[in-house]
Amino acid sequence: MWKMRLIVRVAVAAAVLAMVVPAQAAAGGGFFPQGVASGDPTPESVIVWTRVVDPARADADLAVTLEVATDPGFTDIVVTKELTAEARFDHCVKYWTYGLGPATTYYYRFGYDPGDGVAYSRTGRTRTAPPPGADVPVRFAVVYGQDYVGHYYNSYAQLLADHPDDLDFVVHIGDYVYETTGDPSFQDPTDQRKVEFEDTGGAIALGDPDNPYYAAASLANYRTLYRTFRSDPMLQEVHAKYPMVVIWDDHEYSNDCWGDVATYFNGRKDEADPVRRRNSEQAFMEWVPVVAGLSSDGILDIGPDDLYPSSHIYRNIRYGANLDLLMTDYRAFRPDHLIPEGAFPGAIAVDEPTARQLLGDEAWDAVRTKLDPYVDTRTLGLDVLRETASLIAAQAYLQADPELDQAAAIAKGQQALSGKVSATYVNLLFEAAGLPAPFDATAMATMPRGVSYLFLGKTSLYSSMGSRYMVMYDPYQLLAGALFVASGGASENAYGDEQMGWITGRLAISPAQWKILCSSVSMAPMILDFTNPAIAPMLPEGFPDALKTRVTINVDQWEGFPNMREIVLGMLRAAGKTAVISGDIHASFVADHQGVYEFTPPAISSESLEGMVLDAVKSDPILGQLPGLDELLAQLAPLLQISAADDTHFPQADLAYAETKSNGFAVVDVDAETLKVVYRLIDSSEVTTSYYDDPGTLAGLFRTVGFVVQDGVLSPLEGQ
Repeated sequence: MWKMRLIVRVAVAAAVLAMVVPAQAAAGGGFFPQGVASGDPTPESVIVWTRVVDPARADADLAVTLEVATDPGFTDIVVTKELTAEARFDHCVKYWTYGLGPATTYYYRFGYDPGDGVAYSRTGRTRTAPPPGADVPVRFAVVYGQDYVGHYYNSYAQLLADHPDDLDFVVHIGDYVYETTGDPSFQDPTDQRKVEFEDTGGAIALGDPDNPYYAAASLANYRTLYRTFRSDPMLQEVHAKYPMVVIWDDHEYSNDCWGDVATYFNGRKDEADPVRRRNSEQAFMEWVPVVAGLSSDGILDIGPDDLYPSSHIYRNIRYGANLDLLMTDYRAFRPDHLIPEGAFPGAIAVDEPTARQLLGDEAWDAVRTKLDPYVDTRTLGLDVLRETASLIAAQAYLQADPELDQAAAIAKGQQALSGKVSATYVNLLFEAAGLPAPFDATAMATMPRGVSYLFLGKTSLYSSMGSRYMVMYDPYQLLAGALFVASGGASENAYGDEQMGWITGRLAISPAQWKILCSSVSMAPMILDFTNPAIAPMLPEGFPDALKTRVTINVDQWEGFPNMREIVLGMLRAAGKTAVISGDIHASFVADHQGVYEFTPPAISSESLEGMVLDAVKSDPILGQLPGLDELLAQLAPLLQISAADDTHFPQADLAYAETKSNGFAVVDVDAETLKVVYRLIDSSEVTTSYYDDPGTLAGLFRTVGFVVQDGVLSPLEGQ
């Protein structure tokens, strides 16, 4: 039976590809080089999209005709609309087509007359949603993370082979494009798969100054990204076959961004850039079939009120009686990461009075000796120590930031060493300068203790390690709690007040059987507990005792906002049959958040979590020296599962499933009683090879893992 299913899949895949390649060739040689797309279906409407290119009229607005029909031959045309592909919007056309019937398949195409007769785009197929009261099953795919540079969309090819016509829509939960042309930490451009900006003067040069790669900044840069990514025939085919529901994550603007702030320079400079943010959002609204960027007449018309800080992409998609999808925005409104990338490692983030008040005396007494002793350098008699330490720190700043002049470095050193400072770090500074450490064990035993950035894992002046990645878990919880209380929750308000109010209201009033929150980042536990006895046998010989602690591998995810995560999950628990679908982390997880199940599928083509963690750790001057690093991180998935299973330290969630070295996608089936999620997985080593013309081999590379939720119970899907 299994072999028969494989033969059928291969035959279907071959048929799909036979349709894809000629269609793409025809479109690519005509006036519609990026094909067609649709999105955001309702019972009476859908948004349709295309882009028109006429080299003879490169700067002119172009008249276009939209036709929507109930049949692929266009014998029953139900909508005809005259539209304009405006030069100011990159000749994109986006139209909110109203007056359609519910739960109906429609076909659409665009016509353009260059002067010698009408040329048509390829035909797209779309489908409207059923009415809110219709008790019908729903099937949709979940995708994200489609890096183009050096990577192929084999996952989309298999999605099309597996599901040539039986999906209602596709949900894309972020990283539709990646803003860099060749970031060596995860991208390796080839002649066939690369991004080249014409406007390099408007881009951000990164890396080696003599051989830079670039990050998009100008509107032209961001448009180039979409043009390039949408040249792929598999992505074009997915758009042509199914409506897509899309939200953004970070790479549509900038890696690990918050609001309009980027993180390339890790605190060396102010990276807030509202113009760049607006450029990225305008390109997104031009190129993606979402409601954002449309006028009240349903026409593409992007103005200042549509863009940051007023942009609004969170919305719900109601699909019959059984499904309400809450599509959220984690990036535009969120605050900064709790540990600044430029934080001085010796600074005290949580002092003793704050920690004692937060924990209570009994808990404080239990943890006090595990925290960092500190001194207030403004204390009488410490002037010489403060000035010496600040001069040493100034030299460190000069080495870490070549753009600083000596006066600025001295000022930074003086600022860093003025106030409550880690005695441990002051000793390290003196020793690094060849001077005797000023504080001995006896003196340090009498000092107050708190959470320094050093004890949070930040060993460098400017670094993502110890700020966004590989953060010490236990002191981080103390920091997060202190900031959350002091700010009244603002420190973790990832959704912003308005969106949070919308989520609260939607969960309360939606009558749908299943309410699913779609998050562009994962809520799953990202903890490595090297103190766990079950993990001890997995550690390589010579693993340092100092690192036998609990580490959070990524606090750019919801793991970085633990208090707000619990508030959101609490709302979901109270709302009945709910679930979370999430992305960004480039791994496959199924997390049980005390009865709220979260499904995180793998990325379409981006580097796997295992590869990302290995690359990040190897690049760190301290962690990169660990013995047996490759072998240890090859066990990343079981390490994460074992760590999360310890309810003594991590009662908030378990990982029912973890897989950290694959690409792929998920398909979700929803009816009144059950939620079924099937992961289709391919090893990430295959992402640099195109299997577009070899569907038989491609089908054999995929494997399947499935789960079902019924009556609040998660179970493996039988027969997978």
